[in-house]
Amino acid sequence: MVNSTKAEEGVASPREVRESVRQGIRDALGAELERTSSSTARRLALAAVLGLAGAIGAVVLFSVGSLHGAHGWHLAVCASAWAGLLVHLFSVVLLRIRAGPVHVAQAAALALVGFALAAVLGLVCPDPHYLDWWGSTSLGRLSHGLLGSAGSALCLGLCSTLLIGGVASATLTLRGVRFRSIHLPAALLFLLLWPAVVLQSVETPIAVAALWSVGLMAGSLVGVRLGFRPVRGWLERTL
Repeated sequence: MVNSTKAEEGVASPREVRESVRQGIRDALGAELERTSSSTARRLALAAVLGLAGAIGAVVLFSVGSLHGAHGWHLAVCASAWAGLLVHLFSVVLLRIRAGPVHVAQAAALALVGFALAAVLGLVCPDPHYLDWWGSTSLGRLSHGLLGSAGSALCLGLCSTLLIGGVASATLTLRGVRFRSIHLPAALLFLLLWPAVVLQSVETPIAVAALWSVGLMAGSLVGVRLGFRPVRGWLERTL
């Protein structure tokens, strides 16, 4: 009888078992939350560093040709826009954020790839005044002769983002990224590139800057679509 009582005393009651399980779950969740919180903080810090560095580099690169004519507020507004956009987009990519069926991280990645391509094109361009360089090309002279200065700027915006958006979209598609819609990545790409047009248009007429922006927007939409659809079709046929 004594041994039976001691055995019963050594066995935990159902209530004690439930409390033990609850405590174990709470401890596990707390440890996981601490781990993910530190990881999230590191990723956000990295996004901030990359975004600020990219904004500074973009201002230096795209304002070289128009720095002498730019007002301080031009540089301040463009730098702030780039810093905010880049920090947010890097955060979205590093945290792999999605909103329902929309994978926002993929759209942000396309915009960042396109922005990097635009920076490369800006570095290799022989003239820091991109409109002047465009006017020296055969296509630029043709568009200027047919459409005037504003129409030529429209063609520059369209052609440049056709190339940038197409290459960025094709690159991500080849890496297995699938976009449900091209509108979000195209809009983010336009927003990242537009401050460069603002800086480069400091000493140009408003009509030229406006049509350059329109061409940039249209080229972003068409370029992303042209880079995505044909490559996806080719992959579906070959794989």
